[in-house]
Amino acid sequence: MRAALGLAALALLAGCQGQPAHEAGANEAKIAPVSSAPAAEPTAAPAKSSAKLDCAADETPIFACQFKDGKRVAVCGVSEWYGRYRFGRDTAELELDGGNYAYTMYSGGGEGQIAFDNGDTRYIVFSRMVRTGFDENGNRPAISDGIVIERGGRFVDIKLCEDPDMIPLRNEAANAIWEDEGKLFTDETIRADPPGNE
Repeated sequence: MRAALGLAALALLAGCQGQPAHEAGANEAKIAPVSSAPAAEPTAAPAKSSAKLDCAADETPIFACQFKDGKRVAVCGVSEWYGRYRFGRDTAELELDGGNYAYTMYSGGGEGQIAFDNGDTRYIVFSRMVRTGFDENGNRPAISDGIVIERGGRFVDIKLCEDPDMIPLRNEAANAIWEDEGKLFTDETIRADPPGNE
């Protein structure tokens, strides 16, 4: 009986490549789905994966923040033309791979955006600084960060970051992953501006 149990345990360990069962399951959830699409095309990972929201040690943190409802978002650079978007609480409820980046300068500021597609839904993380006026006190910049969600090319929602420890969009890091598209993906981020400044 003991010998049979020992053989069963060895077979189980071999099937997990020597990993304990709880680690083998966790690693499977972190593997991005295989796709024949080019790396620049995003693909959705299964919803409710067990991947952690924070960037892994071999990923570059590009953007991260928490929203009023306690949900968080993280964008991590993986390799050239390839980023990862994670959204959820402690673990990712939605994970998307691929992404595209764009940046533009404004008088008194600028804006960076990274877009990830999931079917006809687009998630656009952004960091934005605009001038709200100019007088003897300076240009009074308004700074906002968050996500715009669009479906079928139409605005659905905007979620603004409310996190003192956030990572605003790191444009230099994003530009090292993706080439700047030159034109922003949406102008709906204007909804983040102070009232009267739209």
